[in-house]
Amino acid sequence: MLNEQWLDIDGDKLYCLSTQLEPAKKTVVFIHGLGESHLCFVDALDYLPQYNLVMFDMCGYGYSPASNISHTTEFQALRVLKALDLLEVKQCILIGHSWGGDIGTLVCHLDNQNRIGGFINAEGGLHEESIILSKIISDKYRSSDKSEFKSWVHGSGFAEQFSLSWGHSAGVKYLSSLRRCSPIVLGETASEIYEQHKTLDSRGVVQWGQIYESLRLPKCYYWGTASLEGCGDALKFITSLENKPFQDENHWVQNNAVLFYQEVDTFIGCLEKILRRI
Repeated sequence: MLNEQWLDIDGDKLYCLSTQLEPAKKTVVFIHGLGESHLCFVDALDYLPQYNLVMFDMCGYGYSPASNISHTTEFQALRVLKALDLLEVKQCILIGHSWGGDIGTLVCHLDNQNRIGGFINAEGGLHEESIILSKIISDKYRSSDKSEFKSWVHGSGFAEQFSLSWGHSAGVKYLSSLRRCSPIVLGETASEIYEQHKTLDSRGVVQWGQIYESLRLPKCYYWGTASLEGCGDALKFITSLENKPFQDENHWVQNNAVLFYQEVDTFIGCLEKILRRI
């Protein structure tokens, strides 16, 4: 049986969908990307029944109302840590997709209780070449009034320009979540992500990418070869890290659910081998 609840975190409500949390099972926590919701990882319920599974909707996205306090990426990361406290999760493996990978990076960075035993960053924005859609959304947000931007997000504008033109199921899932999100939160978040361009180093690696690189815990970067086609500098950096390429896959590498969750299971199995050697 699945459980859903809205966790009360400093007066904000954070939606959480989870399996029954059993002490004998390892716990895997999922964080969605910009404009998305827990739906981007819902296939895990079919492919990872051997684990406790926890999925959040960040404030302003999916079933979580907009925050009364802040929607910055760091604040969202702090909410995840507080949510783990409320759920009494003492140890987990963290998986974040796209902006969720950026949130996950900061969760690991801010985790002072060593709750994160391993981290999979799936297509997070480590490099300037991989922050493209955020710029488009940010530019539209800055050049439109609130009503016009909301209509573009929830109406046919974004759908026809992107999701429907992509022609794949991940785009349809994305659109379903996008139409539930707060357009203002989406615009502000996209702007914050694009602001990362001001923090890049000589390699084109943005601040969140530099933090990810410095994390001292087992981690792996998952990426689709079709997603980063033509991004030579980004590829040079990503392949210098522990990484897993998904051949011919797009930005939503988890859309190939059989392969993606098989690789997640393999990653967790490698963690167990490391712990047995210690």
